[in-house]
Amino acid sequence: MKTATSSFIAGLVAVLVGAAGACASGQGGGGTSNRNLVTGEELTATNARTVYEALERVRPNWLSSRGPASIGNVRDAGEAVANVYIEGSRMGDVEYLKQVYVSDVHEIRFWTAGEAGARFGMGNPRGVIEIIPRR
Repeated sequence: MKTATSSFIAGLVAVLVGAAGACASGQGGGGTSNRNLVTGEELTATNARTVYEALERVRPNWLSSRGPASIGNVRDAGEAVANVYIEGSRMGDVEYLKQVYVSDVHEIRFWTAGEAGARFGMGNPRGVIEIIPRR
């Protein structure tokens, strides 16, 4: 009995160590793209003029509404979409992306609501689309 338990634990440890290694390598050399990042090259490859048009092609889910936002017992009647930030400043919601040209963008990151709250503060219940401009 003790041997079976020891073998089980050793196997479980091996699986967990393997899983941790796979997670740590995440975006490594496997060539997989990060679903929360779009590079300037990816944007340019869409042949779109504005960032909104480009995201419609490569990450349409970033632009979609997810229904009214609610926090506790407070409910916002409007449909909530992600907010857009550039260099730490809130510029508006996804509609603002129609004013930003692909040629001006180095990369774009999507931050989930939890990540956005930690990075940009409260008030981003549908996350944040952060634009990193070209320098």
